[in-house]
Amino acid sequence: MRLIAALLFAALLTACASAPREAPPAAPRTVWIVGAEGGAIGQAHFTAAPRGTLIRLEFQQDALPSGWHGLHLHARGDCSDFAAGFQASGGHLGMGERVSHGLLHPRGPEAGDLPNLYAPAGAAFAAEFFSPYAVLAPQRVPGTAQTPAREALLDADGAALVIHAGPDDQTSQPIGGAGARIACAALTPLP
Repeated sequence: MRLIAALLFAALLTACASAPREAPPAAPRTVWIVGAEGGAIGQAHFTAAPRGTLIRLEFQQDALPSGWHGLHLHARGDCSDFAAGFQASGGHLGMGERVSHGLLHPRGPEAGDLPNLYAPAGAAFAAEFFSPYAVLAPQRVPGTAQTPAREALLDADGAALVIHAGPDDQTSQPIGGAGARIACAALTPLP
């Protein structure tokens, strides 16, 4: 009886030792969030998830005007033109004729659509969002040449997280009435 128990225990240990192990989560990519004056107002951390991207934002005290702000992922990782309102970041990620802007729009959302962000008055703050429509790196469906229906943030020209002056109503075109671009975080491929 002891011999059978010992053999079963050894078989269990062998099975556990040879079982495939999941890869540890990738380290987040951290970039500065730049305000309308061109200075850093916080940091954005982008972490790859199995079916999207986790985005954690950390802001300095009074980094943004208090209240709600629209938040979108844009097609190019360029926040260099802060004086011109971050126009170099281009349009929303995944914009096209077949899809409309807004998490609440019947033909939406675009890959760059995110929930609104609330900035409190007189305090440092943080927020976390998940996008199921965007991944960090381009991915292929295993065993095929197909690319999944998720936009890659770290493609050739990167992507940007853009914060708007007002809230996004999640239905109006093209940006949900969110107003001017007041902050930006450029996510670019590593050289």
